[in-house]
Amino acid sequence: MSNSKELINVYFDYTCPWVRQAGYWLIHLEESDLVEITWKPYLLEQQNSDNNEDWFAWEQDLSTYVSRGIWAHLGGIAARNISKEAGYEYMKKLLHEKHVDREDVRSKDYIVDLAKRIDIFSDSFSNDLESKEALEIVAESHKEAMGKGIFGTPTIEFEDGNSVFLKTFTPPESDSKKFYESLKVLSYNNTYFGELKKPQPPWPKQHSL
Repeated sequence: MSNSKELINVYFDYTCPWVRQAGYWLIHLEESDLVEITWKPYLLEQQNSDNNEDWFAWEQDLSTYVSRGIWAHLGGIAARNISKEAGYEYMKKLLHEKHVDREDVRSKDYIVDLAKRIDIFSDSFSNDLESKEALEIVAESHKEAMGKGIFGTPTIEFEDGNSVFLKTFTPPESDSKKFYESLKVLSYNNTYFGELKKPQPPWPKQHSL
């Protein structure tokens, strides 16, 4: 396998606790120039919906429908349109407030307030947040994932098209590269590997971030 920086896709939902855990690690990988990530929105509320097959979360009236994750994704798209750094500042803050502080992140008002608190709010951010184009990105990304058999988040898709759904606590930064390379050995150029799962309990304790 090449040691050059690899382009990977990560299908994710901000509302998933495993995205928070893996997110810090993935961000560190990119900041270390080991990978370049395209973050691909995925909606667990759509995947887990009890509605009929003709129901789609992104087709609902967002002024009345309380979406679990759409506004978070729209805010993320608007933040990444500013810069990669703004996107990661937004991601880290939202993931912490959702999964540690237990804030309700489902509304447009919350996303606007968050953007103001991290000083990335502008007319451009507001326009992107409410744009049809951004909502189409969310819809098309989820449909693309469905076509690939993706069922959960985070799912990492490597350059060769092989992908892996991952549940992990955040590895220490000293193990960040080694952990990624170990995962890649199992998944890259490997069409016969299906599933690897540790017996539960116990899960190892999370180290301090």
